[in-house]
Amino acid sequence: MSRFSFPIVLGVIAIAAIAFYSGRHSAPVAAEGAETEAKQKVENAAISTKGKSVSPATQPKHALVRAPGSHMLDSAVSNASQRAPLPPANTPLKSILADLKARADAGDADAASRLFKDMQTCTQVQRLSQTMPGLANRVLGDASAMDAQRQNRMLDFVQRNLDYTKNNAAMCADLSADDMASLVPATLQAAQLGDPEAANCYVGANLNNWPGLLDNPQWVQDYKSNALNLANGALQQGDWAMATLMAQAYGGSTRQSNMLGQLTGANPAQAYTYAKLMSLGQPSGSQPSTRSTNALTNLSSQLTPDQIQAADAQAQQMYQQYFNSTPRQTGDVANAMRSCQGGP
Repeated sequence: MSRFSFPIVLGVIAIAAIAFYSGRHSAPVAAEGAETEAKQKVENAAISTKGKSVSPATQPKHALVRAPGSHMLDSAVSNASQRAPLPPANTPLKSILADLKARADAGDADAASRLFKDMQTCTQVQRLSQTMPGLANRVLGDASAMDAQRQNRMLDFVQRNLDYTKNNAAMCADLSADDMASLVPATLQAAQLGDPEAANCYVGANLNNWPGLLDNPQWVQDYKSNALNLANGALQQGDWAMATLMAQAYGGSTRQSNMLGQLTGANPAQAYTYAKLMSLGQPSGSQPSTRSTNALTNLSSQLTPDQIQAADAQAQQMYQQYFNSTPRQTGDVANAMRSCQGGP
């Protein structure tokens, strides 16, 4: 094997994943003893109010006011026909940034989603434009150390990303560092107004990819206050990507830079619950992966029979009530996660 092939492949994969996230990844809670009692009450409250109206006085702490998919808009913009049309696609974001922000602040979910997606694109354009030329030079400069087929694959990857930056350059022109820092609040706002992609990107956020974080420490507190609300709301809409994120977070498999894992902490009972939920939603006609089977086996070895029984029941209830006992489609979760990465 060449001395560059494996590291470069890893580097390419990492670069392709540098958008605002590091994914679509989670949070009703499985019963598992005294340390999770408070979170279990939250989940029980969410299940008991599924499909019912909840008054502000009785709304649970982690109940989502504007759940992803619900589009609970302010009355002034609740009717789509009353809202002005969005600017044409690929309009320079600098010229419409203030207007999109104002409309999103007024409760316009479409404007909030547009702002989130354009900001996500421009953040990725900025990163790719900084990293891809250097990677291309490395690949070309080390042509003798890799076979032609591998080199062509990598050059094709680089070219697609460079084309992506070129095609979006006009839309992303003249954005300042302060403008780029709009990505984080724009993602949160779009998620709160019902954009499921924004919810997954926000909940699965990677601290390393939040532009302007050091100048905005309040964003971390905002995340702590909102992430589980958004996760619960997405799960109640049957979001398999969010279930995946929760399984990873509670299983302790997320990196420290991933905020969700730091928020939930590792928890075998809850990790088992979400792993069980994912197994219940196994795509029709497919076999569970060895990894998912081993995860259930390893997690169950850490639990008592009573904990396993409670977690099994919780997973079954979530599957029936939130996912309508409908298996996920092959590739759904991977595609949802990929949408947070940006790029071609």
